[in-house]
Amino acid sequence: MSALEEIQFVEQRLREAMLNSDIKELDALLSDELLVTGPDGKLVGKADDLAAHRTGIVRIKAMVPQEIIVKILPEAAVVFALMAMQGFIQDQAFEGLYRYTRVWSKQTGNWQIIAAHISAAS
Repeated sequence: MSALEEIQFVEQRLREAMLNSDIKELDALLSDELLVTGPDGKLVGKADDLAAHRTGIVRIKAMVPQEIIVKILPEAAVVFALMAMQGFIQDQAFEGLYRYTRVWSKQTGNWQIIAAHISAAS
């Protein structure tokens, strides 16, 4: 399997894990070193991200890719994704387009996200 195919596969696993709040799968896909800039501008780590799914603070009901661009680098991959999303954050409904930038690194033989940025897109 090529690096591009591997990234496409882990991106699909990630979407399914986010939709199902699958903590075990998210734990496998997120690096312990993860830092994410959320749409509110706050910086969070892996533990915070997992806790948001575990406690139901974040519940994603739909996540439909509108555009995905993958840049393969020697030791990493960068994914630029535009997603149509809907769900709830702290029981507040949200719906719209969101732009994700994710940096995947192949750590210990497995691809994991080490950095991400999420912002609302118009």
